[in-house]
This record gives sequence, C-alpha cells and structure tokens, in this order.
Amino acid sequence: MNDSEKRRRQLLEQTRELYSDRRSIPAVHPRYGMAYREIYGEDQIPVRGTLGLRAFLCFMLFAVFVTMKTQEKEVLNVDSDRIVEEITYDLDVAEVWKNL
Repeated sequence: MNDSEKRRRQLLEQTRELYSDRRSIPAVHPRYGMAYREIYGEDQIPVRGTLGLRAFLCFMLFAVFVTMKTQEKEVLNVDSDRIVEEITYDLDVAEVWKNL
C-alpha cells in the first residue's frame, strides 16, 4: 500500500467516525420508548415538554374568566367585559410597525 492509499483509508476512517451514529442518541418515535430505554438506559431519555402544564394553566385562566363572568366580579380592576374587549380588538400590525 503506497502513501496515497494509506491517506485515502485514513480519510475514509475519519469520515466514518465523524458521521457515525454510535456517539449520539438517534431520534426515536415515542411509540418505541421501552426499546429505547433498554438500549440506551434511563439517563438518556429526553426531557418532556411543558404542554400539560400550559394546558392546565389555560384551563385555570378560563375557569377564572368564567367565574368572573357569572359572578360579575372584578380582579385587579378588570372585569370580564374588559377581557372580551381586549381579545376582540382588531389590531393593525402595519400601524404598530410604523410606530416602532
């Protein structure tokens, strides 16, 4: 084997090592979670998102809004009619952009 063949083989091995999946965890569909845990262990499991927490927070805010509406109460000088007014306000984005 001459020098150019040795160099080619060395570059090939470096490229294989660079693009190898052995060092990183592959992307796995949640359906295959048990197999994923068996192969990579518990400490390699990705962190879950915050969808449940955000949904719970939205539900609680909606419950507060409904309570304000039915009992006609104010919270921090804001009533349910003001909340509805702010939500339905038609905002012109181009005008806001000009004012910036």
